[in-house]
Amino acid sequence: MSVSSNGTRLSAVTKELLNQWRDTRESWRDAKSGNFEKRYMEELFAGVDTTGTVVEQLDKILKKIRNECE
Repeated sequence: MSVSSNGTRLSAVTKELLNQWRDTRESWRDAKSGNFEKRYMEELFAGVDTTGTVVEQLDKILKKIRNECE
């Protein structure tokens, strides 16, 4: 599996998780849910966004290396 396909998969799974979290928030509306979102979900989504950018950069570097080695 390539780096870019792993990045695409991570993005898709994260989008699915976000949708599930939104569904959960419809029935879980107390202070604990807000704390959970701030402590875990926001950090997770921010980390995935950063990882997506890094994966794209890594994929470009690997393509460049492959081209230069051929």
